[in-house]
Amino acid sequence: MWLAAVAWIGLVGAPTAARSAESDQIVAALGLVWGETVADIGAGDGQWTESLSEAVGPTGRVFSTEVGEERVDRLRRRFESWTPANVTVVKGSEDATGLPEGCCDAVLLRLVYHHLTKPKRIVADLHRIVRPRGRVAIIDMTPQARLPPVAGVPARGGHGVEPKDVMKRMRSAGFRVTARYDAWADRAERFCIVFARD
Repeated sequence: MWLAAVAWIGLVGAPTAARSAESDQIVAALGLVWGETVADIGAGDGQWTESLSEAVGPTGRVFSTEVGEERVDRLRRRFESWTPANVTVVKGSEDATGLPEGCCDAVLLRLVYHHLTKPKRIVADLHRIVRPRGRVAIIDMTPQARLPPVAGVPARGGHGVEPKDVMKRMRSAGFRVTARYDAWADRAERFCIVFARD
């Protein structure tokens, strides 16, 4: 197993210094192990998808999701030659992840939740795609009045969301809190809450 891990790291390359520390924190918070299936919801440019791919190894699988054809196409181009091919790019929507039922051992939403225009539907869909005892890590930030508001989301006193609101919504959908980290990645306004599906 250790030699396989060394070979895998040599194959995909070490993470850059800029993302290495937070990548390690994400992997630890989700408790990822080789062979698991994990989703990166709202993957953006795919940098965290890469970290998740490295964490689950060649026998694992990563779903990388985005909304909008342009963003999805950008992700597809990034991962079309990713070796080995353990990343699948999926088009989601404002109210659904686009993923199959019971497909994930773990899910990451990093700075995504506060952009959700239909959080109740997405959270219900998270419950649908996560296997029993699966984990969801939501990394976000408390409302920041200095940043512009996000169109289509409830007024929250700024760009962001309160941790208590995230926990209330997730609990109502059948998740329980297993860990909470304040000042996430040494940013006072950021937090990470890890949930488990019973």
